[in-house]
Amino acid sequence: MMLDDYQIPAVALLGALLLAFGYLYARLRDARTLLWLFGVGCMLVYAIFFWRVTMSVNQPMRWLFHGTLPLSSSWMCVVGQTALIVASALLLASLSPLAFRLGRRRILYVIPYIAPLIVYTILSYGPLPHPHGGQIWIYLVLAWMAIAVAGLWSLRDGVIPVWLAESVVLAAAVGCGWFFLHGNIDWPLWIGISGNLLMTALLVIFTWRRATPGVLLSVVGLMVWAIPPFMGVQAGSTGGWMISLARAWVLSKVLLAVGLLLLAMEDEIDANALAGRRERRIRTELQTYAQQPLGARSLRQFDEQTAAICAMIAANSRFSRVALVLRNRSGHFTVVGSAGLDRAAVSSLDAALEHVPSSALSHALPPCIPGAAARSLDLHLWLRPGDDLESLHLTRFTAVLLGSAEADVDGAFLLTGEAASPLVPDDLLPLQILAERMRAARAQSFTMGKLIDAERSTGAGLLAIRMAQQLHNPLTVVLGYGSLLEEMITSGQNNGLERTAIKALLQEARRMRAVLERMAQLSRQDSERYTEFSIEDLLTDAEQLHRPDFLCESIEFSMRVPGDLPRLVGNSHRIRQALMHALQYAISAVERQRVGKRKSIQMEVLRHGDRIRVQVQHSGPHLPHPDRVLHALDTGSEAEVMTGIGLSLSAEILREYGGALEAANLEASGPEAPSMEFSALDRSGVRITLDIPIRESTPRL
Repeated sequence: MMLDDYQIPAVALLGALLLAFGYLYARLRDARTLLWLFGVGCMLVYAIFFWRVTMSVNQPMRWLFHGTLPLSSSWMCVVGQTALIVASALLLASLSPLAFRLGRRRILYVIPYIAPLIVYTILSYGPLPHPHGGQIWIYLVLAWMAIAVAGLWSLRDGVIPVWLAESVVLAAAVGCGWFFLHGNIDWPLWIGISGNLLMTALLVIFTWRRATPGVLLSVVGLMVWAIPPFMGVQAGSTGGWMISLARAWVLSKVLLAVGLLLLAMEDEIDANALAGRRERRIRTELQTYAQQPLGARSLRQFDEQTAAICAMIAANSRFSRVALVLRNRSGHFTVVGSAGLDRAAVSSLDAALEHVPSSALSHALPPCIPGAAARSLDLHLWLRPGDDLESLHLTRFTAVLLGSAEADVDGAFLLTGEAASPLVPDDLLPLQILAERMRAARAQSFTMGKLIDAERSTGAGLLAIRMAQQLHNPLTVVLGYGSLLEEMITSGQNNGLERTAIKALLQEARRMRAVLERMAQLSRQDSERYTEFSIEDLLTDAEQLHRPDFLCESIEFSMRVPGDLPRLVGNSHRIRQALMHALQYAISAVERQRVGKRKSIQMEVLRHGDRIRVQVQHSGPHLPHPDRVLHALDTGSEAEVMTGIGLSLSAEILREYGGALEAANLEASGPEAPSMEFSALDRSGVRITLDIPIRESTPRL
């Protein structure tokens, strides 16, 4: 039975499998399947020409030894052998696509590796099959060029250990050198082909690391193909076990192609199984997050549940360590909840975040993986020498931001300790949805808290009115009888202790009546009626109402009002509310300033043409965003939000009246320095300016 009987089905099967590889590449569109497609195509070309050449000579194996061939078969040998060397190199490159840089170009190692081997093959099977004298140096130089590139290729980190790859290259180099010393140029080429196939078999083993049909068939096919079928065969041998080995060598290419297809199918099955598990996990994660209640009656209550939310994320997501950071009152970020981190790690992270600029955690950070909205945060830029985060390996985080790209970021989930399998954008989708819910729920909790505070204020106002009404009559009786007792004691010429006591009693009773009248006036329902009023009276009322706050908090309060201000016409109750909001903001800001710094609030009234400007300056901390402080919910920290609500209400009142409100940070010197000259007070802080138009007549409604 001749060898060509086994070549015909091998050629047919390779042709059919080539169609399968074409369909596989059309589905996957990756570099590996493309190289497999070209590799199998070269194998088919070699099989066809090998069959045609062996059909044209009586000795099937003789062309491998450059025996006597018809001239019409020589070019077939060149093309077939070139296709064989290219096929082995492409299979090797498909599993080791390493490259180097040449300028701006990225060049695969297989290109400079295969180029001298192709020239070697063409020369040895074409114009120079039997070199004489110095001609052998041409083959020697080409061989060592390919060996040098192979050595550099194997030094690059890959799936195969460097020592093993270098051992294969060294063995091939020694074998080629031995044959060159004996003037043989055929065996070095076959050693190169066998080395490529042996290295590819090792890559299959180290890449997939599993005992599956695809791996076994691929390795067996490569190993059988790597054994030259002419090993020990003399020209004219037609029987024995060497013919069986030669037939197995012909069919090994088919076995390899089937194994590669099975590898692709196994990868697809594994990918589908992984996708199914990921889909089930993401669905469960979404359901868990959706069932978590996020509403609260205030920001304080909302922030108290952040630790439970972080624990829920660590239990259901791909990340085992979670920290939630939010903007604090100074505009920086601080840890408000965590899971999977011990106290030392949380403390170190919190301390490191103090040095991170408020603008660093934003949508300008690079994405953690392509196609994902989550960002990659690296704290190395802001770490200080001796920082514990380096030893704890907590310097790189996946950050899921709380905030849209159009607004400032309110905070972020900092995630680390992800699972071993690579992240995909779908893994982060539940966390992004949860982050958006968190941001919306936090804003809702703040609004709910303000509504509750507003209802309490309304209730307190109604209670104040009723208290004033209920206490007015008994106080009138006390004043009446007190005045009568004063007259009786005066008429009796008694200047002793009784007269002093009656005088103190009447003084405190009149003061109590004034306070009750002021409370009733401040708590009166809003009215659209325009009347004449004095800015000085409104400021005096506000100062007297908050004087206990000044005394309790040791706040130095100063006020300057010119005596020539005109009386205004308008809704005095609304203007009083605007002034009260600005003063209350100043008091709350001064209460938050650091211990040891002098607390001061200064008020000054200035006239600029047809407008009156009331400047409220305090010594509290600067505003991180003065230009956005009037927008109630467009700020980062809780303190800024509380500030924004009061001042935004004040600004809205002034806009309805035709005025405006401005906020600015002040320094100890410079163009933003305050205009007042209170030498005993600190000149830095924040200034709020209320611009009120002067109306000296009642407007037409």
